[in-house]
Amino acid sequence: MIGKVLGNRYHIVELLGEGGMALVYKAECSLLRRPVAVKILRSQYANDSEFVERFRREAQAAASLSHPNVVNIYDVGNEDGIDYIVMEYVAGENLKELIRREAPFSVRRALTIAAQICEALQHAHQHNIIHRDIKPHNILITPEGRVKVTDFGIARAVSASGMTQTGMVFGSVQYFSPEQAEGGIVGTQSDLYSLGCVLYEMLTGKVPFTGESPIAIALKHIQEEPVPVERLRLGIPPAVSRIVEKALAKPLSERYSTAYAMLREIHAALGSEMLIMEGETEDLPTQAIAAVTPEKPSRKQPWFKWLAYALSVIAIMALTGFGLKLAIKPRAAVEVPDLRGMTLDEATRVAGEHQLKVEVARRVFHSEIAEGRVVAQEPEANRKIRIGREIKLTLSRGYEMVIVPDLIGKSQLEAELALESSRLRLGDIYMEPNNEIPKNYVARQKPEAGTSIQKDARIDLYLSLGPNVDTVKVPNFIGRQLAEVQAELAGLGLVFNKATPEVSAFPEGQILDQQPAPGTDVPLGTAMSFVVSAGQFGGASPGSPSAASAEMRQGRIHVRIDSGPALQHVKIVVADSQGHRTVYRGKHQPGERVDVPVQVTGPAKAYVYLDNVLKGEEVIP
Repeated sequence: MIGKVLGNRYHIVELLGEGGMALVYKAECSLLRRPVAVKILRSQYANDSEFVERFRREAQAAASLSHPNVVNIYDVGNEDGIDYIVMEYVAGENLKELIRREAPFSVRRALTIAAQICEALQHAHQHNIIHRDIKPHNILITPEGRVKVTDFGIARAVSASGMTQTGMVFGSVQYFSPEQAEGGIVGTQSDLYSLGCVLYEMLTGKVPFTGESPIAIALKHIQEEPVPVERLRLGIPPAVSRIVEKALAKPLSERYSTAYAMLREIHAALGSEMLIMEGETEDLPTQAIAAVTPEKPSRKQPWFKWLAYALSVIAIMALTGFGLKLAIKPRAAVEVPDLRGMTLDEATRVAGEHQLKVEVARRVFHSEIAEGRVVAQEPEANRKIRIGREIKLTLSRGYEMVIVPDLIGKSQLEAELALESSRLRLGDIYMEPNNEIPKNYVARQKPEAGTSIQKDARIDLYLSLGPNVDTVKVPNFIGRQLAEVQAELAGLGLVFNKATPEVSAFPEGQILDQQPAPGTDVPLGTAMSFVVSAGQFGGASPGSPSAASAEMRQGRIHVRIDSGPALQHVKIVVADSQGHRTVYRGKHQPGERVDVPVQVTGPAKAYVYLDNVLKGEEVIP
């Protein structure tokens, strides 16, 4: 690409940097005789016509921006299949390089940079342009210290194209807003959350969240609170801590509503006299002041008079302090009550009885404590504190509910990633014929998309067998235990529908009849219905063989992954007199061993599935 001329005027000189979607080159504009930066779309995206069209449209929209803190866009074009954007060349370095070398910044410097980014965002939002990828890499700092925000519109084009590419994450997950991580609607407040992440990093030298994978980090943006900046760096002014906390608020209602609102608070903090922390210095501007002439004493005082005067002052101060100490009695100490589990009203009343106050510091989701009740408190219970102090409370938001994503038409891997991003788990996988959905793609799901469900619930998938469905001969299940048969159905390409109990002389749980009938050729994915014995009395009676065999015992299942793909889904199902249940799920590599302790009653078997295919069974002694 070096030496190539684009648009008959932009001569490529050198490579400046590489991004996930584009390469940036320095070029010379032969027409205006000035250096420019040329961003060239990577070839894998250039082949997607829909993406390219949106890319150009967004770049043209970004070109409408004109602000000192925004990198100007001069031109957009295509030549020889190369899509490019010509923009202002900014000499200097990006903010990420500066952070790596010099962070943490002084509070004033961090706020000054954040204010300029905020001004750029305010200008863009007024023109209905959302950046969607605010991060230090996209913030350029000129040698004079001016901030230039770049890459407007590019991230928007990615999300608008609707592309999915397994294993890739667009944007920078360390600076994602919760709604971006959830795949929800991204608005102007998402840019402010990302700016909060950048300010957090400038003040502490660390990003708010880290993790082993992009999905793990995205989940933390959704579920967890970052460590407060004042804990990572002592002495951060409260006004600055509040700015970071509000920018990083997960509910949109608690976050800054506009860039102007955030900018106003940053300017207020910059004007505070308490902004300079201990150990920091600030250069004062050049000023013209009147000359100061020291006053000369008219005559020398004997040294002993000065000594007597100093001793008199010290004596007066000591007596005054002693008198005040006698006159002002210290406030009595009181033991902090345990407020955990109480409602806010109850906690306020109990604290008042101890002559203490309460303040709601934060609200978090909790799987065990009901909404509105106290999860934690600071100071903790049983500590001694002075009367009149405040107890900071953390209140529960209750069990977190999430919306089931639409998985229809996705591959199994894409569906798993979507579930993990939505904080849900993969349930059982079934196969069924479908004339519209391609083979091995999701044809149906339970629960359906749009359902509000508890976080971490399991979602069952029904993968399509395609229109040309193979058939399977239905085995004879009559006389066998239902729990044992249910564990085998998925491996046979059949689906369990229902079981109707019927009083009989046969052992409880034994299959008396089945539909479809044994020997019938049916399509893969056919649902099976059973009539099952409920015993002579509709259940096991005391002293009966089934009751005698129901004594619980400890068992252990050993599985070795011998061969296959590099990473396999392992599922272990146990069938005993209690029924069938999944006792283990996990991902393992060939050569690894799985050792699972279980509690079983009566005759018991373990069924081992690798990638949802039955690979073996063993009796649990």
